[in-house]
Amino acid sequence: MTVTQAEQATENETAEPAAFGRLVAIDPLDFDPDGGTEKLVVVDPYNHRKKREEGDTTEPDPALIASVEEVGVQQAIILRPQEGERDGQLGIVIGQRRTLAAYRVAKAAAEEGREYRKIPAIIRDDLRGVDDEALTVSMVENLHRRQASAQDDVDAAEQLALMVKAKKVPKARKRSLAAAIGRTEEELDAAHKVAQMDPETLEELRDEEIEFDWVELGDYDEVKDVPNAQVTLMRAKAKDEQEGNTKRGAWKTAMQELRAKKVRTERIETLKAELAEKKVPTVHWVWNWTYSTARPLEELVSKIGMPMSEQGHGETCEGHAATIDPDAAEVVWLCVDWKKHGHRIAGAAQDDDGGEPGEEEAAKIEAAREERRRVKVNNLAWRTARAGREAHIADMCKDKGEAPADIKELIMRTLLVSDGHYVHYVGSQEHGAMLAKFLGDERLTRQPKDVIASLIKKTANKRYWWVLFAHVAGYYEAEHMKDDAWRGEPHYHYGPSVRGRIRPATAEWITFLKRHGYGVTEVEAETVATAEQEAEAAAERMAEQERQREEREAARAAQKAESPAPDEGEEEDDDMDEEYEEPAGAVENADPENETDAGADEPAEGDQEDGEQE
Repeated sequence: MTVTQAEQATENETAEPAAFGRLVAIDPLDFDPDGGTEKLVVVDPYNHRKKREEGDTTEPDPALIASVEEVGVQQAIILRPQEGERDGQLGIVIGQRRTLAAYRVAKAAAEEGREYRKIPAIIRDDLRGVDDEALTVSMVENLHRRQASAQDDVDAAEQLALMVKAKKVPKARKRSLAAAIGRTEEELDAAHKVAQMDPETLEELRDEEIEFDWVELGDYDEVKDVPNAQVTLMRAKAKDEQEGNTKRGAWKTAMQELRAKKVRTERIETLKAELAEKKVPTVHWVWNWTYSTARPLEELVSKIGMPMSEQGHGETCEGHAATIDPDAAEVVWLCVDWKKHGHRIAGAAQDDDGGEPGEEEAAKIEAAREERRRVKVNNLAWRTARAGREAHIADMCKDKGEAPADIKELIMRTLLVSDGHYVHYVGSQEHGAMLAKFLGDERLTRQPKDVIASLIKKTANKRYWWVLFAHVAGYYEAEHMKDDAWRGEPHYHYGPSVRGRIRPATAEWITFLKRHGYGVTEVEAETVATAEQEAEAAAERMAEQERQREEREAARAAQKAESPAPDEGEEEDDDMDEEYEEPAGAVENADPENETDAGADEPAEGDQEDGEQE
């Protein structure tokens, strides 16, 4: 049978609806999110998405709002004419969240006098009065939409980042492109790291609803094999959010510590391999050697009281072995059975049979061991914190805006007053290295005059404060943040093994950086707390000295009042007054800045040879 052209046209019209809707542009401010009757566009009563008190699916997320603000609504929404009391209005069947995002962007722009984009929309006249079909269309849109995988998102972002880099687009354009996909410039730069992650890791984080942005994902992938890395980073992220720290201070500090832990773990594996290759017997690390037959060589002496060295012990003793300190990631040489091989505990009065030291002596030995270990661990932690702290300072110095008031106050106080200390360190080689690091110019390491002159010439006026801040930061880091600054000031006479108070400048500098977004490490927090306790104790001592001075003055006055009046013609001579005896223990004109902790006036037994300066 032959089909005529007219019949074929009629059949095609029957198979495919002729009406696909009218394409129009809608002003976002013509939308009424509350469903009133005064504006043109409302949410259709049969829209699949509903407002709810919990789990509201109609609310646009910040990423969608940012995208609409940058590039507008890219996918047309679907509208249909309304009936009844809403006759003359258009109801949103598909695109409620996009419309609400555009409405909020347009409202903010209108209040600020800025222009905004309209919404592309398709009006489906064929759905007028057909509620069941309108609901079906809305459900199909939402139920059959499959989200792109995390890997799809990252791969696309990596391609975008590569195109941005290749085309060398201006920063404003780059910022706009990043915002259009709901990301930051920093995240866009990190996309290539995330694209190299295992898809399983990405999907696992997504399934567990762990919301790391791309910068955080790139960091996590670097340390994911470190024990408890995920929990540590989640807590750091929560802390930053709780404190409103937009500079990721706690996160960066956690990453610094996890990186150090990873390095230590790798170092331990290397040491194990080296010991195995040399066929050195090894034992497990013991936290308290008192209850073990083994002892580190640093705690032992020979039968005649000579110190034990690794080489000498290895050549003469069958009990020679090694273990690895997990915190310091270093080899500790020991004897597996010091009694059997005739060694003695260093510094302890031994029995004739070479037995264990007495209870009191054992306590002293254990205390000395713990102190040595504390010094090693804290020195390592202090050095680890330095890298993160210096990176934070360098980021601060990149700020192109006006410096905050407390930055200016710090600079003026340090350069002009410096709490009574001379800033003689400024200009030294170490300070020059700090300045070069913070300002990103290695030529400043030597501080030639022509480089400084060039720096001054090319620096914008409002950047002056930040250059000066780098100068002051270098002073604080070089002078007050040395490896063992957490222990307090070395004694001026007895040397570094005897410690006084922690420098106030050390605690003040850590506290200052914390106010500017730096994530303080555990050892830094303990140092600040100790400095505060020492300051309180010093204030109490000063108050006590003042009280004793007032008592002495009152006693002198009372004694003078009770003394008989001088005979007529005799001149009163204060020098002939009865000598007043001061109360025992009073100290006049004490200088709290030169005071040390109790026991620091004289070196503790055995401290003169300490010198643990990791």
